[in-house]
Amino acid sequence: MSTWVTAYEAGQWAEYELGLLLIAVFILLIWLLVCRFKSQGLLRWSLAIVSSVTLMGLCLTSRVDALQISSLLTTGKNIEVLNGEYRYGEYHFPHSSRYGIDFREIHIGERILKLYHSGYLKHSRCYRNFYNSNQFSDNIELRLYIYWYEYELSHKSARVRLKTPCILKIEQRNIG
Repeated sequence: MSTWVTAYEAGQWAEYELGLLLIAVFILLIWLLVCRFKSQGLLRWSLAIVSSVTLMGLCLTSRVDALQISSLLTTGKNIEVLNGEYRYGEYHFPHSSRYGIDFREIHIGERILKLYHSGYLKHSRCYRNFYNSNQFSDNIELRLYIYWYEYELSHKSARVRLKTPCILKIEQRNIG
């Protein structure tokens, strides 16, 4: 009997961001402990507080993004499910792409997805398992839950409209 097993879900990296937030709080607590035994100047205090607040702000912003993507998955609106055999395509560099944009080609069954550089995405972690590395072997059967964002880009004097996929969930066939 074969079943589908979740390999990636957009909400999972919210836990990672929470871990980073806890590390920032831990660093601030250690700084307070050090200051208890040896007094620090105003400049050192300011630097410690500004760096901790900045790190916490980045973590919270990223966590809010994660929760927004996760809520898209739970509501299920405008999500397309692609089902088919996965084959890694080629990585194209900007000089050979049509509008000067990096993208990868991923084949899921008969469909070809163009995964653009994360700088062109609304959420930079929409397809982290595909863009940074391939954690799936070729010819594995995958099912992708995709939310499509439209993005306008200016290239030379033309305005280009990109339709970028945001992969919310990846399932793979488990044979066993």
